[in-house]
Amino acid sequence: MTDLLAGLDVSIFRALNGLCGWSPALDRIVVHMEVLKGSLFMGIVGLLWYWPDKEMKRRRETILTIILAVAVSLIVNRLISTLVPYRVRPMYSIGANAPTFEWHADLEHWSSFPSDNATYLFAIASGFWLISRWWGLFFGAFATFAALARVYLGIHYPSDVLVGALIGIATSLVVNRESVRRRLAAPILAFEPRYPAYFYGLFFLVLAELSGGFPNTRRIGVAIVHLFIGYSR
Repeated sequence: MTDLLAGLDVSIFRALNGLCGWSPALDRIVVHMEVLKGSLFMGIVGLLWYWPDKEMKRRRETILTIILAVAVSLIVNRLISTLVPYRVRPMYSIGANAPTFEWHADLEHWSSFPSDNATYLFAIASGFWLISRWWGLFFGAFATFAALARVYLGIHYPSDVLVGALIGIATSLVVNRESVRRRLAAPILAFEPRYPAYFYGLFFLVLAELSGGFPNTRRIGVAIVHLFIGYSR
């Protein structure tokens, strides 16, 4: 059964990655659409944050809780990644087609399984779903495209993004409970009318980090770890 699933995983990977390099236009659409996730996320958050209606307070609380949900989901992702056997990315283990133009993936030396990219994108989509079914479906469709783009480019196996997506969805739904939202997000939101300059300065800084899956935060964390254990491991 395990061999069957592994074979299916590779077969689906080959089918998607087999399209890479076939069309220069398709390659550029996949690469450039995938990097739009930050801008799309910021645009939706801005729209939902400032939309004037009676649900504004609850909606803002949910957006603040999404930040926590994404952070927790990535921590869960990394814990699972360290507990299961290391998985080499398919582009290095079994080979992968490359796009028709020069392109280099910005990758960290972490296990391919599970996909942290899929984890945080689907954690966001689940949070948006709790605010608006339409926006949740819209961002979920984009998250699906972005996750499959990682398979298309040879960065992940399909099972990497599937498990990553499930981690993101499950974590987001657990963290975004009303009790958590009211205890954590409501007190933070109370600072907005009292100290708007400080609140929005920090808020947009955190959103910028979240939109990319906390890349700078992770690099700082890795640097701190290597400060103690060195770079030979």
